[in-house]
Amino acid sequence: MADAARPLIGVAPVGGAWHTMVVTLLVIFMISCVFDPADRILGLKVPLFAACWAVTLAQCSFRSERCRLPLELIVYTLLFVAIPFASIVGYYVTGGGQPYDGFQLLKGYLLVSLGALLYLNRIDVLPQLCAVLSALAAVILGVAIAVAVEPTLFDLLYLPGSLSGLLFLDRRDYAGLVMLQVYFVTSPMLVISIAYYFHLARTHVLPRRRLLFGGLSALSIAAMFFAGTRNNILVSLLLPLALVLLYSRSRLNGVLISAGATAVLGGVFLEEIGRLFDPNEVSNFTKLSLLQDYSETLSQPLTLLVGSGLGAWQFWEAKGMSYFISELTFLEMIRNFGLFGALLMLALLCYPLVHAFAMRRSRAERHLVIAWGFYLLMCVSNPNLFSSMGILVLSSLLANLFRLDRASPVTSAS
Repeated sequence: MADAARPLIGVAPVGGAWHTMVVTLLVIFMISCVFDPADRILGLKVPLFAACWAVTLAQCSFRSERCRLPLELIVYTLLFVAIPFASIVGYYVTGGGQPYDGFQLLKGYLLVSLGALLYLNRIDVLPQLCAVLSALAAVILGVAIAVAVEPTLFDLLYLPGSLSGLLFLDRRDYAGLVMLQVYFVTSPMLVISIAYYFHLARTHVLPRRRLLFGGLSALSIAAMFFAGTRNNILVSLLLPLALVLLYSRSRLNGVLISAGATAVLGGVFLEEIGRLFDPNEVSNFTKLSLLQDYSETLSQPLTLLVGSGLGAWQFWEAKGMSYFISELTFLEMIRNFGLFGALLMLALLCYPLVHAFAMRRSRAERHLVIAWGFYLLMCVSNPNLFSSMGILVLSSLLANLFRLDRASPVTSAS
């Protein structure tokens, strides 16, 4: 059942075994995306996603009413997939060779069709997704506490975590500031659970439930902080301040509270912030050096205009290694798709932000699209945007925004 503070537009005329089946598959799929993002542990993401679509299409064939999608959602999905697909075609037409990883990377873009799947099933998966993310937050804090109490666990968890592609333990030295990093690669997704539970803590009718949701939001904030990357630490502090501003009855009071808290945090942790952004720190230095690599690559007019193609091989001088992608996601979009393709893709990524603040019905989701905006900012310097993580969040938001826009019936995935 949907949460009381998350009003339903109606009760969806769907149910029965087909609906239960697709909901079950979706929940397992989300667990797989959050706890097996590299698909190395169970390798279930693709089969589960295909099964979700198979059951959805079967369910549509047995419905008495026609299954319809908004034209805008169809166009959005087709464009989102067409841009990388066209770059792959262009790569082969221009004689691109091996090594090449375009088709592997294309899977992330195809996942955007999840938005259409959720719309057809009239399901809001955010309650279940945030429950899974709360479990992730608990695991992050549990590992952080366990390693702090028993340091030998660091060595025991280091190799299995790295091999699984899920957990990267480290003791990061930010120019003399040493921090334990319990980096689960899906931890940036915690922006959604922070915003989702913050909203419920502010709007739910029952005081006990507001306290519970406030605690769950705080859990995600703490876990994101202890994940230990610069992005995670800063967003775990700045996103709650942005949400305070959003929910303040007086905009002026909200601005003053947020600005005051930012000033206090900045003053208290000024030295630590300076260390985090020290250009001589290894990670910062490498990313800054990547700018020179992009400058040389994009100085070629053809590459700048049409791109090298999604998955094109590149030797990165800054790293002294070959990779198909780098951490600088938005520059990588230009390298892959060219300037015009990258601008179109950026417009698609920002669409939820524009939609939620321009369409009256969609304003109910503003807390979530603000979280999505912070996720986009984090992806300036990490490669998680076009993975199952980023696209899962984007698809869930798209489905909800289009349902709200059309007052379509909705049910939660429970």
